[in-house]
Amino acid sequence: MTITQLNYVLALDKSKNFTKAAKACKISQPSLSTQIQKLEEELGVEIFDRTKKPIKSTEIGKILINQFKVIIDESSNVSELIIKSKEKINKNIKFGISYTLEATLLPLFYESLVSKFNNSNIKLTINSKDKLLKKLNNNEIDFIITTTPRLKKELKVIPFYYEPLMIVIPKKLQNFDLKIIEPNKINTNEILVPKKNNDLKKSIIKLFNTKKFNTKIKTDNLETLLNLSLNGAGMSVLPYLFFESLRDEKKSLVFNFSNPLPSREISIVFKKNSLKEDSILNIFQLIKKSLKHIRTFSDVKIIED
Repeated sequence: MTITQLNYVLALDKSKNFTKAAKACKISQPSLSTQIQKLEEELGVEIFDRTKKPIKSTEIGKILINQFKVIIDESSNVSELIIKSKEKINKNIKFGISYTLEATLLPLFYESLVSKFNNSNIKLTINSKDKLLKKLNNNEIDFIITTTPRLKKELKVIPFYYEPLMIVIPKKLQNFDLKIIEPNKINTNEILVPKKNNDLKKSIIKLFNTKKFNTKIKTDNLETLLNLSLNGAGMSVLPYLFFESLRDEKKSLVFNFSNPLPSREISIVFKKNSLKEDSILNIFQLIKKSLKHIRTFSDVKIIED
């Protein structure tokens, strides 16, 4: 039994004619007749007396038709309830972004997000990728923006930007060919890295295939590491979006690695079958639009953190 079949019954009851009922339902007369017959067979009763002209409902048919009207009204109420519930759900948007994207990616789209969803209560969480994934799993947030996590059946992951990693080399350490910079040719003892084992540090470890770095300076502030490098304290690795925010005089000491460019894959991540999927996909398009003026890269090698 389907709502569609019940609507066909009500249409026939109203018009007392198969052809008129089919026209009102915008289907062929044989299709309408077949569907009503299937319903009668399923219920084990005749709803209409087809020997009468015009067609009349049987005694049991009259009782069923009255009940069908109630069912259809209730189904409409359920649909309205679902729409209102979704509207209420979408008024609260909770999302997370990883530490290493906070200062670079977030400013590119956040104001547009607030403007577009000005009737929504937007709550932002900034944390490590692992902790954000845990919050997503516990339904504490609706989606996260981070480097692409390992695939999980319950998650929907949509990549949207390849972000190359670059290297800051102060003049006193420029003692090799800067046109071809291979990670395995770098003295990693000269590289300053974040103190915490965050997403960026994990990528750096994968890039150089070692954990031996200059750990004398203990800080997680990427700008501090950059400035120390620019002043000769050592080399450092920074993501391309961070490079984009630098003044020109600082950019002169930042170099690309050789192609394919070692890069982070940035994605939007949310649970499959999320009630907020439509809103999340709208936000995804908004983020992509905010990156239109940013250079894109295709010859890349993804580094999983």
